[in-house]
Amino acid sequence: MQLLFLFTLLASSFDSDGREIFTCYTYKTVAEYRPNIKQLQILLDSSNNSACSIFPAGVNINVTIGSVDFATIVPAPNFPPYSYTITNFGYSNTSVLVIEGFSLPDDGTGTGDEISIDYLLIEVYSYAEITRIEILEMQTIISSLSECFYAAMPVTLTQNYLTIQMNATGLCRIQISSLDSLHITIDGNAYSFDMTNLPLQDLATNYAHNKFFSIKLTPPGVTPLAFTTLKPNWDATGYLITKSGGIETRIDLQFSSVKYTSIAGFYSNPFMALNDGQFAFTTVPIFAKVYQLSVTMAQTGRSYNNMIFRFQVTTNGQSRTFDYHGMKYNIYITKFLFSCSDMPSNEQEECMKFYKLVQKSDNVVVTCSGLFYSNETLIGAQHDTIPYKRQQWERTFFITEDDKTCMYLESSNTKFTFDPTIQTTFSISIAKRLNATSYGVNGTFVFNTNYNNSDKVCFQNSTLQDLVETDYIATLVVTHGTNTFYNLFWGTKDGDIKKNMLTAYIILGIGCFAAVVYSLSGFVRFQKQLKAMKKKKTV
Repeated sequence: MQLLFLFTLLASSFDSDGREIFTCYTYKTVAEYRPNIKQLQILLDSSNNSACSIFPAGVNINVTIGSVDFATIVPAPNFPPYSYTITNFGYSNTSVLVIEGFSLPDDGTGTGDEISIDYLLIEVYSYAEITRIEILEMQTIISSLSECFYAAMPVTLTQNYLTIQMNATGLCRIQISSLDSLHITIDGNAYSFDMTNLPLQDLATNYAHNKFFSIKLTPPGVTPLAFTTLKPNWDATGYLITKSGGIETRIDLQFSSVKYTSIAGFYSNPFMALNDGQFAFTTVPIFAKVYQLSVTMAQTGRSYNNMIFRFQVTTNGQSRTFDYHGMKYNIYITKFLFSCSDMPSNEQEECMKFYKLVQKSDNVVVTCSGLFYSNETLIGAQHDTIPYKRQQWERTFFITEDDKTCMYLESSNTKFTFDPTIQTTFSISIAKRLNATSYGVNGTFVFNTNYNNSDKVCFQNSTLQDLVETDYIATLVVTHGTNTFYNLFWGTKDGDIKKNMLTAYIILGIGCFAAVVYSLSGFVRFQKQLKAMKKKKTV
């Protein structure tokens, strides 16, 4: 009887002229109280009452405590309702009310113990409407330090700083307010950051439920090469240290990913293709991006004199890496071909198995890394993910027949069938060998025909015929309606496919040019004559 009287008295303590809407929420609505962080969460169970959708986005919340013990100690309602305002309320999508700074009075015994809660009365009201929620189930929870942040916590690295994206749960407000330092280990290298860093001060001061932090930090006294990395992705661990009253607490951080941030859009339409047992990579760098990279490397105070192009192909849990070791002026190399037949004899079989696995796979991930060295020191890196474009034909090559140039298309890799009543466009970009190491760009030839799925298609063009009777590299793009297919292939003047060429490349433009990076200037100058390059294969 005493409990009913108290509840009636507390419920009537709120005076509102608003229209009351009943049964917006069910009796399954519960409350969770976290005394160690002074937080109350109301887990709302909606009754899906359409009449309740009238509430605006801005509403007020009153929380009134009901306790038999409390009524015998302090005459009700001398403990006033806890009130606050929410500006993004929505009846259909607000499922949790989070009340920060919530604490219970003591039980009056002088022991510091809090009163027990028998029920809560929650009032949600606007200028014109009000609904009441009676909560009879109350849970007391001690928040875990593993739940201070939501799970997704990506880390990005550049040459001289790191950025951690953190979304706070609000469950560790008391601990984070006493933040002392951040510790992170990347690739075995440990870095520590103290509270002299403004981003950490912001985290300690403004930590709250669902607040997003972008923590950008540079290790004090560390050179710009601190985070230059060989790979696009790394494993890393990290934790926060808080100190209060002589007690040190560790809060572990769960990183979802650690990525090296490279210059976006570095290449123009890069891709990987397969042809006749060879892995072909096309990477055409954009000059403005090359200049941007050169400025970044110039900040290290060194110029690069060697570089490695590294390609990693991964599918179905298996991967293979292809390296091209070049010299200083090779940044404008745009095509790389790696043949299984050129591998050491004990690797050729495994290479072909992997080749056939990639051919049949629908999930292929290709990463391209440009690594720039000053002697033995890595001073810059550019990492990109490039698409794999499955070729329509496994083997493609040219043969001249009388006054025609015929393209042979062997062993279709897909189940796609061309409709001969629809026009098909064959676009052929071809490059003629200039010397022992380079090719010149000789142009693109476009032909429209009603292709009937045969293994041969012929064109009449004297210029094209002259080119295919030399050593060449060709890119074929076939467009049929909304479908596009790619093939990359090469041949010699006698019409045979090259099977033993490890690495071939096209230098942009007929006149070969390259980029040179100076130590502090950031300027790029061009060299008219391509310097001799040393080729070396590492798999």
